[in-house]
Amino acid sequence: MTREKDTPVPAMLELDLPLTSKHVLQECRRRGLIVRSERELTGRAGSRHWHLGIPGRSGTLELSEWQSHVWVKVHPRRDGGWARALAHELAALRDT
Repeated sequence: MTREKDTPVPAMLELDLPLTSKHVLQECRRRGLIVRSERELTGRAGSRHWHLGIPGRSGTLELSEWQSHVWVKVHPRRDGGWARALAHELAALRDT
């Protein structure tokens, strides 16, 4: 039996966004993403947390909002070949 070498896993990506969550959700929908789940973050009353994805593809972009702070996260094993790049695109946008 052959043993595959362990490949290093990139760190969790977390980026603050200069946008409202409404604007981020609009941008994601425009790019074909759907909301897979929505809930409140544990221990953060009044927060909102979404898991977004592209139908038929792996990968998850996590969007969170709490106390007017908006950020995205991409777990290293949930990139799907697109989520990290999209997180960086969103961080480069400005609210209009």
